[in-house]
Amino acid sequence: METIGLAQLHNADCFEVLEQLPDKSIDAVITDPPYMFGAASVSGTNNAKVSRFGDLLNQSYFYREIIQKCERVLVPNGCIWMLFNWRGLPVLMKGVVEAGRNLESLLVWDKEWIGPGGNVGLRPSYEVCGLIPFGEFALPNRGLPDIWRHKWSSIKPNGHPAEKPETLMQQLVKETPGATILDPFMGSGTTGVAAVKQGRNFIGCEIEPQYYDTAKARIDAAQAQGDLFGT
Repeated sequence: METIGLAQLHNADCFEVLEQLPDKSIDAVITDPPYMFGAASVSGTNNAKVSRFGDLLNQSYFYREIIQKCERVLVPNGCIWMLFNWRGLPVLMKGVVEAGRNLESLLVWDKEWIGPGGNVGLRPSYEVCGLIPFGEFALPNRGLPDIWRHKWSSIKPNGHPAEKPETLMQQLVKETPGATILDPFMGSGTTGVAAVKQGRNFIGCEIEPQYYDTAKARIDAAQAQGDLFGT
């Protein structure tokens, strides 16, 4: 574990770190867990005896575990923001229900860019983010729409294949109340950069050393910039 100003960073499995965090010590979880694209056991097969849908829904147990482990460390009126793509919606819904929670809102992130697609269907230009509230949580800004536009492209500035734009994470942090933000899957550290720049405490976990080092460097730079300007 390393501490950089407002940030506490862990190069470790998030489930192990979550076990160590104190009860009710986190105000909000803002995270981008690994997406569900399909299971290896059925990929590329046409075996009628295998339930492709059932196999895909096994990912719901992963989501359920994340939600339940985060619930212990969240304050009673906290929340979870979880990014995913359209394939993951039924999977996340199942995980949320099994965790005894509610998917309150679905945020559509319009990338203002059309990504590569296959030879059959539509080319993707959006991803989604689910809001899972706890207790009496409510977004302070009651005028927020469910479509946010943050331009993106195929070029990922910090080398992570699932990197999100800092402007998107900045808006998520800004619109979410609370002093301490947790990202169990921080990747290249964009949520941490957004949190530190807005004066929030941040706890981040990343199991891959390469991305952890990138996140550490980015958050360190963001913290230094804040110190320079007295923020």
